[in-house]
Amino acid sequence: RNAPAFVHSSPSPSNNPEDRWRCPHCPYVQKNSRGPELKRHIGTHQRPEEAGKPLWICCGVPLADAAALGVPADVRAEQPLEYNGMLFVGRCGKGMSRRDALGRHLRQYKDVCFGDQYAAYLLGN
Repeated sequence: RNAPAFVHSSPSPSNNPEDRWRCPHCPYVQKNSRGPELKRHIGTHQRPEEAGKPLWICCGVPLADAAALGVPADVRAEQPLEYNGMLFVGRCGKGMSRRDALGRHLRQYKDVCFGDQYAAYLLGN
């Protein structure tokens, strides 16, 4: 994630047309003039709660379902994390601002982090 920025910070006015596509928090400039992509980039400077987005967290899988989902015994023996009123194992706890980022994280850390980006227990779903 990018460095955090204050939500109330705003860019200074400029006559340079390129500045319309410049991030007000860092040197990034959106090259293809697509507003949604710049907005998504700016959101990476904010905590998901501040950006008004759901928090996608690598919370693992419910402890009760871990064995059936193929989670190794040593992972199931970890200290469970309480999340959304349930106990979970097989997680790192990292938060993401988007569901696809959680999916990518779960694929990248396949044998370390377990879960499903579409699971009903995730607050964003």
